[in-house]
Amino acid sequence: MIGVAAKEDEKKIVSEFFELFKTPWEFLKSDRRYSVIISTQESASGLDGELILIYNSENIQFDIEKRTNVTAAPQRGALLKIKGMQIPIYGKTCTFDTVEKSTKNLATIAGRVAGLKVSMANGNVIRIGFDLFQEIKHLLTCGQPVEFSQIPTLDLHISILREWIVESGIPLVEIPPVPSGYRFACCLTHDIDFAGIRRHKFDYTILGFLYRALLGSMRNVITGKGSWTKLCRNWKAAIILPAVYMGIVKDFWMPFDRYREIEKDFHSTFFIIPFKNDPGLEHNDKTCTRRATRYDCSDIREEIKSLLLQGCEIGVHGIDAWRDAVKGRREFERIHEITGVFVSGIRMHWLYFKNQSPQILEEAGFRYDSTLGYNDAVGYRAGTVQVYRPIGAKKLLELPMNIQDTALFYPDRMGLNEVEAWGLIETLLDQSGNLGGALTIIWHDRSLAPERLWCDIYIKLIDHLRKLNAWVDTASRVVRWFDKRRSVVFEDVCFSKNKVNLRITGNPDEDVPDLMVRIHKPKPGVSTGTGLGSVEKACHDIRFANVLNAEYPI
Repeated sequence: MIGVAAKEDEKKIVSEFFELFKTPWEFLKSDRRYSVIISTQESASGLDGELILIYNSENIQFDIEKRTNVTAAPQRGALLKIKGMQIPIYGKTCTFDTVEKSTKNLATIAGRVAGLKVSMANGNVIRIGFDLFQEIKHLLTCGQPVEFSQIPTLDLHISILREWIVESGIPLVEIPPVPSGYRFACCLTHDIDFAGIRRHKFDYTILGFLYRALLGSMRNVITGKGSWTKLCRNWKAAIILPAVYMGIVKDFWMPFDRYREIEKDFHSTFFIIPFKNDPGLEHNDKTCTRRATRYDCSDIREEIKSLLLQGCEIGVHGIDAWRDAVKGRREFERIHEITGVFVSGIRMHWLYFKNQSPQILEEAGFRYDSTLGYNDAVGYRAGTVQVYRPIGAKKLLELPMNIQDTALFYPDRMGLNEVEAWGLIETLLDQSGNLGGALTIIWHDRSLAPERLWCDIYIKLIDHLRKLNAWVDTASRVVRWFDKRRSVVFEDVCFSKNKVNLRITGNPDEDVPDLMVRIHKPKPGVSTGTGLGSVEKACHDIRFANVLNAEYPI
């Protein structure tokens, strides 16, 4: 059991942190002894545990007593080097200049010690020069800047904490963010912004298409970012455009059948616009006419029906829901009217969002949102690949968006070629294989067709997901799995010398994969196998449905 001594204003953050690091914990009680104590308070006196972790950026009483000598005034923003990794710290930090022989350096900032281990008579203390829960709050509210987008910062905080505990010889039980029988979860999602090129004549969209198909394709061949084959396909598409308008040739911006052909048994989520010709309002209460679409859900009624029959999900591609609960409810009801099924999820068009959006979307009736991500990068906006509850929301969950096609390929964004893009995608897939979680991917409606032709890399991605044994399903079902994990209650976890007694309960949602109970065995000096590197595993996994009451050897 972990006991947490946190500041009063950190308690909601602490609770959410331990939904992501799903292990037995409670706020510190003075009348019991804990195996592990985490403290962010100014006073660490009177704490009694085998391992005490003190996260604080100030010169506290412990530093004075143990002569850890805080040598740098608190400062904001730093890169923490630890266990061969670099982790951005967004709040205040401090470093130490210890003179005690009983200390061991664990982490550095700018070459100075920022984490150390102090041997005590009745256990060990790990002193870290930043506030863990303030870091978690920053990640779940402000998010990460683009330069650190590819670092799963929050998940690394969990991984390092886990390793410190197990390396100290203390066994640990957790419910990892990994569906039983799989390596990680993955959501394939598609934002439907156009639904056919026939709807666009002599407008900005067509001018952009012709420019990129004719001139952009040639530029890509010259710069090595495109092939002659794609250039010919794009020029052909531009030439036959009049025949598409006349209905002689199939509209190549209607992607639904092609996506189902590629994905086969994988079920994906399509976010559909509720109202056409409505640009909505921006942050400054002004409008941008380019944000309005030429179609809405009623125009693709038959396509929606076909997708639902094939097991796919329809979500709302929201316009004003991010800023107005009444308008959000109208968007929710409009999609429900067309689909005839309960609509649980939303992703905002152009990824519009603000700090109050989770509460607004919750009030509008949504169960999950999948907006939080980057338009100009790929990676981890909130520092995690897990589904989490945004601060201020009571029921709504956030499914972070990790990989967006236009972010990878657009010249004014990352501007990668397919080789570079695949290398980056593979890195994120590898990280998911080590960390678990739910990797969420956007491939837009136009992206398989001229002028983009990003189909080859998408086919490669689908094939790779099969080889990696990922659980690929709709966004709503993946969110349900994480909701099932959040429902777990550790009623009793009791370690003795060679065994552990477990009594654990959870939500019996049999329509999604089972959970796992992971028992980390105390092997000092051996990694838990849950970080990003290739390391030896020292844990035992048990399949868990909704009740577990048993004894296991360790």
